Amino acid sequence: MADQEDIMLMLGEIRGELKGMNKKLDSIDGIDERLRQNEVKASKNGAAAGGFMGIGIAIISEGVRHAFK
Repeated sequence: MADQEDIMLMLGEIRGELKGMNKKLDSIDGIDERLRQNEVKASKNGAAAGGFMGIGIAIISEGVRHAFK
């Protein structure tokens, strides 16, 4: 009977460890989701900034072209 009690105790410890791991994984998933949202914002901001820079350079180059004509 002592062997069965030891096995049950070990199984309980393993179950507790698995629950702790699941909680840690859930928090990691939350961090991952926030990071993904920040990456999306950064890519949108980068695309918008690149577009504005392209338009600005085109306007400047046209102004320079007309100034030296």
